[in-house]
Amino acid sequence: MLGRERLAAADVVEAAYPLTRDLLGRLPLFGGGFVAAPGFLADHHLYLAWWQGEEQQLLAQSTVSGSGDPLDYSRFEWFRTPLETGRAHVTGPFVDYVCSDEYMLTTTAPVYVGGEMVGVVGADTLLDTFESLMLGAVREAGATVVNQARRVVLSADPRIPPGRLVEPAEFAGTIPCGDLPLTVRVP
Repeated sequence: MLGRERLAAADVVEAAYPLTRDLLGRLPLFGGGFVAAPGFLADHHLYLAWWQGEEQQLLAQSTVSGSGDPLDYSRFEWFRTPLETGRAHVTGPFVDYVCSDEYMLTTTAPVYVGGEMVGVVGADTLLDTFESLMLGAVREAGATVVNQARRVVLSADPRIPPGRLVEPAEFAGTIPCGDLPLTVRVP
């Protein structure tokens, strides 16, 4: 880790919580925080400083169900893709079996210190929340919002459910959503 003094998990929690609490208080998010790259911290190989739910409960170390072993989140898309691309990423829709058992969108972005990725920051949005915020505009346009894996996030067409794989040829046009890994498909 570039010969620097490594932080402890408590240092990360202390730094991340005020920012996360503010973000969760201002926006309709289900959870958010910082997830350390494996080996970044001095006292934990894997660690999540992630708060979620109405109580903003801290999730510090997720474990594999039944075993008590730390869950290796480094293989999950929401962590791996920002590491590989160096860019923000939207994962989902997916059922978050690790933390909430809810249908979710997770947005993450890499965090660098001295040119080295030390983890990701991110936020969880319930798919229901995203739908309530965006459905009016999507219906008005008769559109479908699709992620980079060609999975439907939200559609004006009730026959196209979230999570369904779609082909670009099914739509007449595609509109990128700025730097987000989402597109709006129109009939």
